[in-house]
Parts: sequence; structure tokens; C-alpha cells
Amino acid sequence: MAQGGSKLTAEFNEKAKASLGKFTRRQVMELDTCAHCGLCTDNCPAYNESKDPLHAPGVRSAMAVKLYDRKYNFLTRLFGNTEITVKDVEELSESAYHCTLCGRCMESCPFGFQTHELWTRVREIVADLDGTPVNVGRLAGMLEENMNPYGLDPDERLDWVDYTDLDEVPEKEEAEVAYFVGCTTAFKGANHEVAFSIASILDEVGEDWTVLGEEEWCCGNPSLLSGDEHTAKEYAEHNVKELERRGVKKVITGCAGCYRVFRFEYPKLLGREPNFETLHSVEYLRDVLVSGKLKLEATDEKVIYHDPCELSRLSGVISAPREALKYLTNNPLEFEEKGIDVRCCGGGGLLQAVNNDMRLDIVSRRLEEAVEKGADILVSACPACKLAFTDGVRERGFEIEVLDLLELAARQLGVF
Repeated sequence: MAQGGSKLTAEFNEKAKASLGKFTRRQVMELDTCAHCGLCTDNCPAYNESKDPLHAPGVRSAMAVKLYDRKYNFLTRLFGNTEITVKDVEELSESAYHCTLCGRCMESCPFGFQTHELWTRVREIVADLDGTPVNVGRLAGMLEENMNPYGLDPDERLDWVDYTDLDEVPEKEEAEVAYFVGCTTAFKGANHEVAFSIASILDEVGEDWTVLGEEEWCCGNPSLLSGDEHTAKEYAEHNVKELERRGVKKVITGCAGCYRVFRFEYPKLLGREPNFETLHSVEYLRDVLVSGKLKLEATDEKVIYHDPCELSRLSGVISAPREALKYLTNNPLEFEEKGIDVRCCGGGGLLQAVNNDMRLDIVSRRLEEAVEKGADILVSACPACKLAFTDGVRERGFEIEVLDLLELAARQLGVF
């Protein structure tokens, strides 16, 4: 924070005015309307757990409008702007980061507002006001130094190969397909088998494929989620350059966040479409199963699928995992809230860095329902979701197996 106490310096207030000016007129109108509505409140996973008004989407909008008005409304123009206080910044930060950015408020908004865009802009302004939570700020430092949010050396990005039964992975100068592993899969031990499974299936099908190895940088999603578009653009430029240099025609990723960013954010950041197609691994799996290129024997275990928010609601990939699942189990189950209306697992939006207890409370709701429905296995298609479910099982004592959909496929293939 710029200065202690209740008031901030005049210099800081001028900086705040410039930052709040980043809101477009449309966004100010949407925030003001949102502040007077509140119909989405009961659908917000964070508010449902805490019941803290600061965590309600409409209250977040009201706080943002309040600060904007202190610098830009009609009375301000007549009589001069009003100072912003430390408490103002702290409360806006508290609200902005007690949010999984799951988009459920956007889906239930009667006005069709793009709240995901609004909340990321609010986080950008929080960053400008020196209000970014300490742990989130540390992520930025680790990204800057190591090109990943875990602070690990880039030469460890392929260590997952050594920790699994895979002999090696190809690092080619030219290939038709690239597997973009993603940081949370590459560096978190709970997800190493996901990478192993995708690599094994690519080998089984006989794809001409490669990984980027140390040249793979973070996709930029954590930077975007913390309001740092400049860094996200830098990562987008690097990753696209490396993929296009290799003549890649198809990029496959098992991460819902990487997929959303590649598909929808990279074209905006770069001002053009990359020269390759991006598929999520569940789309690829569906395609090779339907075509018969991959043949599996279905299990009789009861399997329930959780839609990752960034894959389903924010990217529209809903049918592909279910079509694939028909080949993997004879007993598929569904949550009551699914598809575009899925209830968040708590694993997104950098919530873990701010309030891990809330994350575990949110994921426990999904685990409880899965157990009540009699599921033997809970599958998803996102490394952040898998981590949340795995942590929930361990910390809260649930009895259910947690797998990625591609892990289930590899197991049915007999790879492990």
C-alpha cells in the first residue's frame, strides 16, 4: 500500500484517478446496474460459503462505482474529487479476490453483462492501487523470474517424465501436433499422471507430436487473473512464436485455463489468430474414440463428471467430455448443476492464494454430492479442479477416487 493510515497521498489519488479511468463507459453503466440488482448473489460460490456482503458480486460493483464516482461523477467535476482511503482499497481487494472468476454470476445475469471481464478489470485497478494480496503478488515475482507461477526452474518443466513410467517425450523442431502441458500439470505432482496419460494416448494413436520443453512458458492466465495484461501478452507472444516456428498445426492442452486463454485471449492480446488450431484434450479424446483410432474397454464403475468452469461455461466445451465418457464407463453419472450452470469447485480465480479454507469449503459441496450419488470415481478435465478435489478428499475425509478424464482413458487403455 502506498502509505499507512486512513488517507493516501495526493500523488496516489492522481494515480488512482488515472487507473479508475480505465473503466469504459459501458463498464461503468454495467457496474452501476449490477450494484442495484443482486439477483446473482445466491449463485456465487464465494458468497454462499462466507455470507460476507463484501464477497457478493453486486457489492463489489457498488464499491467500484463508489471509487469511480469520487473521481469522475458530475459533483466531482464541480467541486473537486474526493480522496480514496486505505480502507477503500483493502475492501475492494478483499471483494475482488474472494471470487473464483467462475462466471456463474455472468450466466445468471438478467442483463447479460460480461462480469468475468468486469472482475478482471477490477483486479487490474486493485493492482494499480497497490492492493493486490501478498500471495498473489508473489506469483507475479515467480512468473517474472521463472516463467511459471510456482517459482521452479524452467529446466524442471519436464521432470514429470521422470516421475512417471514414460521413457521420454519428443522435443522436435517440427511437428504436426504440440502438447502444451501447462504449469499446474508440469509442476504439481498430483497432476503428473495427467501429462503421462495424454502423452501415452498421443503415442498410442501415432501422432507426430512434440512438447516445447523449457521453451514452454506459462500461458499467461495467472497474469490475466491478477490484472496484468502486459505480462500475459509477453507470454502469448513467446508461446505462439515457438509453436508457429515448429510448424505446429494443432495444439492440445489438458488445462482448462490454458485452453481458454489460447482460444479466446491470445487473439485479443496478439491482434490476430495464431496459425494453429487449439483443442482441449477431452475434445481430442472424443475425436479419436469416435473415429476408432483409439479403442478402449469401458469400466462398470460409476463415474461422475465435473465441468471445469473455464472449459464449460467460459469456453463452451460441454458435450465433448460426455461423448468421450460413453466409451470409458457403462455407468456415467451427472451432478444436478452441470454444463453451463455448473457449480464451481473453488479451484479457480487464484482463490487458493487468498483463502484456502474457502476453497476447501466450496469443493466439499461437490464432493458431498458425488458421494451421495454413489460415484466410485469423480473425473474432471482441469488440473486446478483435480487439485481442489484431491485436497478436499485428503483434508475433509471423503471416500472417492479423483481422476482426470484422460487418466481414466489411459487406465482403461492399460497404460497404468
